Amino acid sequence: MRLVLIAVLAGLVTFASAVELVLNRHASRKLFVELQALRIDKQRLDQEWGQLLLEQATWATQVRIESMARESLGMVMPGPGQVFELR
Repeated sequence: MRLVLIAVLAGLVTFASAVELVLNRHASRKLFVELQALRIDKQRLDQEWGQLLLEQATWATQVRIESMARESLGMVMPGPGQVFELR
């Protein structure tokens, strides 16, 4: 009787261990799929970031800023008599 009980208990522990293994592998695969999706998102965001940096560099050029100041704001370069040096 005692040997049967030990054998049944060993079988249950083995079965529980196998079920746990299957559940862990399934969770691992789900996490791997999520990781791959996040890597793709990161790649897309890195590309977008690079494009935004390029666009920012284009918009912030000295020539463009001066052009916008002249056209939109009506600013002009001061003449020599209009410039004062402060110390």
